[in-house]
Amino acid sequence: MNDGILFYWFMWMGWVLATFLFQKKQSRNVIAFILLTGIILADYNISFSLGTVNAAIAFLFLIGIVHVIRNTSELLYYLTVSFIIAVSYVFLQIFALYDPAKLFIDKKYLLILTLAAVTFLITKRNKDYFYLLLIGLFIGDLLYQLMIFRLTGNLEIGSMSVLDLLASSTMIQFCMVLLIDVFKKLKRVSYKKVNPAKPF
Repeated sequence: MNDGILFYWFMWMGWVLATFLFQKKQSRNVIAFILLTGIILADYNISFSLGTVNAAIAFLFLIGIVHVIRNTSELLYYLTVSFIIAVSYVFLQIFALYDPAKLFIDKKYLLILTLAAVTFLITKRNKDYFYLLLIGLFIGDLLYQLMIFRLTGNLEIGSMSVLDLLASSTMIQFCMVLLIDVFKKLKRVSYKKVNPAKPF
């Protein structure tokens, strides 16, 4: 599978859902704008002296920083979660680089599942999933690229494979949130008390 296919597929799917199926609120317009801008910028790279940064992941990282700035009272929480996600990403990348034979599934799918699971388990609120994942993934990819810089001689931050990881992990989290909501509703219905019969 070519790098970038999952990113474009899930981003377009998210944009269609946000544009045509979400309720008409300001948040819907913001989500649609972010997704469409990310799709447009994915084809562009920002060059600097040591390499390149994908414009889409740079834009999404800035969106994540804006979200953190709006919630500065919980800065330590955001830093901790982002750091854990970044370390998880770097650890798996380094492990796959030095001992790929021990990976029981493809590295790409292992990263997707791991990032989605770690983010889902350590994030407190649904609205933070996407922001913390993209901040952690950006930092993790930056650290990983710096670690292998001597081998590659070039920094490529936010490649299409990284964008695939971001989109796929976000989609898994979205599906998990939907499933949890469905289970909660079913639980409420199943435990709903039936009105007792009127006494004679």
